Amino acid sequence: MMMRKQARMGGWMAAVSLAATTVGAALPATAGDSQPSGRWVSGDDSSESVVSDTSVALGDPSAPDDASFAATDGADGYGTETFATSAGYVSDDGSGVDSVGGGIAQDGVIVEDGSGSSGWSDWAGDVWNYPGDSGPFEQPGLLQVLRDKKCATWTFRADALLLWRNSPQGLPIYSQYMPTVTPNGYGATALDASQMESGMAAGPRFSVFRTNDCEQAWEFTWFQAANFRSQEATLPTLGGYAITPAVPPTVTGSIYGNQFVGLDTATSDLSASISSFEINRWERWRPNVAFLHGFRMVQWGENLSLADHYDTTATGYSQDVFRNNCLNNLYGYQIGTDIRLWDRGNGFRIDGIMKGGAYYNNAVQNSWYTYQTVTPGVFETGNVRAAGGAAAFVGEVGLTGTIPITCNVSLRVGYLGLWLQGLAQPTNQLRGQTITPNGPPVLGSLNTIGGTVVQGVSLGLEGRW
Repeated sequence: MMMRKQARMGGWMAAVSLAATTVGAALPATAGDSQPSGRWVSGDDSSESVVSDTSVALGDPSAPDDASFAATDGADGYGTETFATSAGYVSDDGSGVDSVGGGIAQDGVIVEDGSGSSGWSDWAGDVWNYPGDSGPFEQPGLLQVLRDKKCATWTFRADALLLWRNSPQGLPIYSQYMPTVTPNGYGATALDASQMESGMAAGPRFSVFRTNDCEQAWEFTWFQAANFRSQEATLPTLGGYAITPAVPPTVTGSIYGNQFVGLDTATSDLSASISSFEINRWERWRPNVAFLHGFRMVQWGENLSLADHYDTTATGYSQDVFRNNCLNNLYGYQIGTDIRLWDRGNGFRIDGIMKGGAYYNNAVQNSWYTYQTVTPGVFETGNVRAAGGAAAFVGEVGLTGTIPITCNVSLRVGYLGLWLQGLAQPTNQLRGQTITPNGPPVLGSLNTIGGTVVQGVSLGLEGRW
């Protein structure tokens, strides 16, 4: 007697055939039987149902109810057993090797492709081998999920950065002194802020990505680079230099309100460093496009030292030293996109990233002036400090090529570019302070109109587990 019933489970349809048979002993077929060897029979009668045109041999009626759903390894002589899924069949062909036909099981998740790959496929295959009294749909425990990483993937990146920064905004600092040549006594600029080109700075960058099975990820990235260094000096000329007058001419001086002439040399030493930490959430829009947004903190610091030397009758050889330190702590929200630009399926790929955001800059500047008094060997120092908040912007672009080394490790080579705007920079503070010997009271201010571009190359490794 045959009965057929359709059942809907979990959003996917499966045709389930139920067959009733007389309870009897399980007897192996003999050579004279027309049934395949190893089939379950009840006397001379047998029961068989067809699911999707596939012959399914029923389990032992005398076994527990869920025993007919548990796959065996064929070693006990039960024969061929096949179980229907939504798009494939988990079976045992008697060879001791579980196999799957169809490939895709539930909601597009691969149950088993026969390749022995790990992940969801292993769990789905193990389900059918659970003991009969545990039920075929038992979920794996927390330790199994952590061990097999069935719900997420870790990606680690470590890069070495080689970066350069552009020079500060142009500002004449020292000029040639020609009292008998030019009407105002000043000639061409001898030292300008735009001449302070920095050398290469190096540092590490580390990234950790946690990706779930919905193609969403959390990113944690930190990097640091130091020291961007620039050193400039004029040729020694007896009384040949002067501090460039400020503009407009009504301002008395250009470095902390000082106006000196008849200097023999002038030198500058500018250094800078950058560090960044960000937490981003990634959402995949298209197979080759992802959207990201998150919090970022960037710290940009600069130190400037200016020194001039001169010879006087009273004190002999003397010098002035002007120093300034600026620290910018930027906090903000950024958005961006990552695009797969090139991927021909041969392992090599090129990705491009672009992101930017509005930031709050908690900036501070410190200014010092040290000079020699009329008493030889005695120096005096004046200083002023100013702090405040301002709006800023940070943008980043990147281009990275990835070459696989093994199935889990890849080599990364790329370009990184950063644009920071709304910074407090030392060269922009020189004309906003008043620190003079025996002069007016010390006054300070904060200028945050500066900006810089940092760019360079990266080389590193990526690991996926």
